[in-house]
Amino acid sequence: MKKGKLGLPLEYKKNPEYFDAFNIGDDTNEKNSVIERLLKKYKTKTVLDLTCGTGSQVFYLIKRAYKCTGADFSPTLLKIARKKAKNNRINVKFIDGDMRTLKVGTFDAIITISNAVGHLTKAGFSKAMRNINNNLKKGGIYVFDILNLEAMTDAVVPGLAYSIHKKINNSQVYTVQCSTIDRKNGRLTSYDTYIVQKDADKPKIFNNKFSLQLYTANELKEMLSKNGFETLAQYGLDGSKFLTKKTTSILTVARKK
Repeated sequence: MKKGKLGLPLEYKKNPEYFDAFNIGDDTNEKNSVIERLLKKYKTKTVLDLTCGTGSQVFYLIKRAYKCTGADFSPTLLKIARKKAKNNRINVKFIDGDMRTLKVGTFDAIITISNAVGHLTKAGFSKAMRNINNNLKKGGIYVFDILNLEAMTDAVVPGLAYSIHKKINNSQVYTVQCSTIDRKNGRLTSYDTYIVQKDADKPKIFNNKFSLQLYTANELKEMLSKNGFETLAQYGLDGSKFLTKKTTSILTVARKK
């Protein structure tokens, strides 16, 4: 994989219809509740989800009286989100756009969840931070998560592997993923194989490879400071105390300076 090229999961490219099946699980509401508690703590009312996908966080927050807008660079995922909104009679705006460049307005809070910033290079993430800053009100907060580079040990990385089978409409979908770590460059590379069988047809096989740019907690603090933020707190994804060498995902809350 070329330097600067990270790639994307298969659900973003060829199989968006499987996005929810493999990205929304039993822990989704727990994660969303942690995010909502943080937003409540800092007395936010308006929220922009710049990497909303099919709208998991957006719909959760709207049900809890937040005024929320969703945005994503994937038109196919946004199409699914809009269909959900229509079917459930929810009045919400979903906007096509890239978190590095999209200008929407000014909000109390902006979120980018589920390792979304990991799909950007370091330069791309810095650009996104500056753009996020421009879309926030003075004193507004930015909440995001990313895997913790310092916790990606030789024992942890193999444990990220999974094998899943799900029935989705009239298809059987099998997916297997395993990952490797390049600690020098801070990149976790994942290798996916999907086998999809519709009814009793011949199965289709999809192979994919993509990387996430990972960071240490201190790296994030330094980047945020350089791009107009002060770090308020860092947690585990479940809201637990952040432990430098043990917490696998860093949930960061930063305030616009």
